Amino acid sequence: MARVRKQPVRSSEDVRDGFDALAELYYAYWGEFFHLAIFEKGDDPADVAAAYERTHERYFAAIGGATATRVLELACGGGALSAWMADRTAGEVVGVDFSSRQLAHAAKRVARRQRPNLRFVRHDIMHLAHLDEGCFDAAICLDAACYLPDRGAALRQVATCLQPGARLLLVDWCRSEQATTLQRELLLEPLCRYWAIAELGCVSGYRTAFRAAGFRVVKVEDLSEHVMANWERGYHAALRALAEPIGVTRLLGMSAARVRHGARFVQAAKDQVQVALLAKAAAESGALRYVSVLAERRRG
Repeated sequence: MARVRKQPVRSSEDVRDGFDALAELYYAYWGEFFHLAIFEKGDDPADVAAAYERTHERYFAAIGGATATRVLELACGGGALSAWMADRTAGEVVGVDFSSRQLAHAAKRVARRQRPNLRFVRHDIMHLAHLDEGCFDAAICLDAACYLPDRGAALRQVATCLQPGARLLLVDWCRSEQATTLQRELLLEPLCRYWAIAELGCVSGYRTAFRAAGFRVVKVEDLSEHVMANWERGYHAALRALAEPIGVTRLLGMSAARVRHGARFVQAAKDQVQVALLAKAAAESGALRYVSVLAERRRG
């Protein structure tokens, strides 16, 4: 079985700086939700808004969000999903993220429309021990765990915030357990390098990590065939970014990011184009998988 060569581990601060720098670029070319939308057979791939609505309804039902008293979103980014959940439950929704730039975007969302049951907290997923210990009865983490330096340790931290029996839905990019050497060398390794991922996990690794962290795995789903339209959308967004003249507003925003983050921002922005091309190829070849894991914190 071919394995992806592990990239140098990036610190939490490196990941935070990357998302701080590139936040506006993602919003411009991808939209408010950074995770992938699920498309069923017969769905219109151009109707992204409807796909996200169905995706969120599916995830929210999986964690029992409508009846939960406190819902935790890990790596909430700009807060769009947290706000969506807050509109659909009487319980409190808490969004946690380590990026101050992303949370600034979330703060604007709160300012535009007051939601008394929604709040955002700046916190590192790797150090959650003091975040409302044992107070949440539902949690969700989308498309973020692949960036964490130690997913097993992160799951143990998350467990400290959850009540016994609480459900956690984690959706993540994974590598195929049958990835070939060529797929690894030409697709997965450069994808990880460009996107600051130390190593892509796999389904068997997640099963082990969840059990070790005190969870019972309820359901594992490979959603890869249902998200192909997203890779196509990312591919065309990358081509559009290469072809379009940069507008004045976007240019000013990118210039500000360059001042804050230095020359690394320019290189990181260029790398995102490579990521979009590689991700599409890796997904179409079957090397890159999109997997959801639904688990409950064990009782006793």
